[in-house]
Amino acid sequence: MPLFGSNKKRMERYLKKYSTIKTIVVCGSYGRKSAIRALGYVLGEDLKITMGINKNFVEDAIVLDYNSGNEFPDIDPDILIITACETDEEAQRYFALANRSQYVLLDFNDVPQEYAKYLQNPNVITYGNEFPADYYFENEWMTVEGCTGNIVSPEREKIHVGHIKVIGEYNLRPLIMAAAVGKLFQIPRDRIKEGIKSYVPLHGRMSPARGLRGSIIIDDSASSSKTSVKYGLQAIYGLDANVRILVAKDVSKLQKVNYDLMSEVLVMGERPTDMKVNSKVKFFADEIEILNYLTPRLETDAIVLLEIPLPELIQSYIW
Repeated sequence: MPLFGSNKKRMERYLKKYSTIKTIVVCGSYGRKSAIRALGYVLGEDLKITMGINKNFVEDAIVLDYNSGNEFPDIDPDILIITACETDEEAQRYFALANRSQYVLLDFNDVPQEYAKYLQNPNVITYGNEFPADYYFENEWMTVEGCTGNIVSPEREKIHVGHIKVIGEYNLRPLIMAAAVGKLFQIPRDRIKEGIKSYVPLHGRMSPARGLRGSIIIDDSASSSKTSVKYGLQAIYGLDANVRILVAKDVSKLQKVNYDLMSEVLVMGERPTDMKVNSKVKFFADEIEILNYLTPRLETDAIVLLEIPLPELIQSYIW
């Protein structure tokens, strides 16, 4: 439900009335929806947790999505999560709220250290791809069907998780964060593991599917952040494939491509006259032209990363 504008005062009154409810605020330039989804899966194993007010029962915790462009309830969060920060203006807004929070969780990889000058709260927990983040993931293996490994805590306690339905280190971070929040709520380790194992990412966010002639299609068409292609490419570079193809929505993503690891890059739009492009890049007027070109080229052990929706290529999603 919306939490801003006319609902601002209502939310403040509700939280004042039910003062035992814990407030978890998620903010960031991108990654908020995946973070909120991961919190629901992991904390929901033990807590009554909702997104906003539920009239039917009093929650243990409420998750609020903080959008710095909207009016926000005047509260001091119990936990503030910052998933990413791209500008100094955003940093000042996020960290002003962080300094009023009991605990702050920062994405070690996507919140630049230069913004630490705005942070005065000593209760900071970082999470990220690897040490020295407080919480990080030890990867054992990763395929198009997901991954397995250990979430490592600051005490170097390892939570071994079996098959996780995510591809790529970036997509693991919401679950690492949710495990850290679970520890703050003293949720038992086995319950945290169950929540992580049951997690299913948002559809169209690095969703693997089987395509024609044994090919693998990675549907990332629902991702909207500026970094989605960078992280999507990093993920498929690490997967075994004879052919790797990117279908990009525009030319702005071409600078993120490692052409030594890619077979082709197909771009929807006109070829820019003032930009030098790699010989592996081809331009198409619309989705139909891309489909006509790409369909006969799909083969076993080919991986296609889709930035635009092309359902005609997909036979069935893997999860």
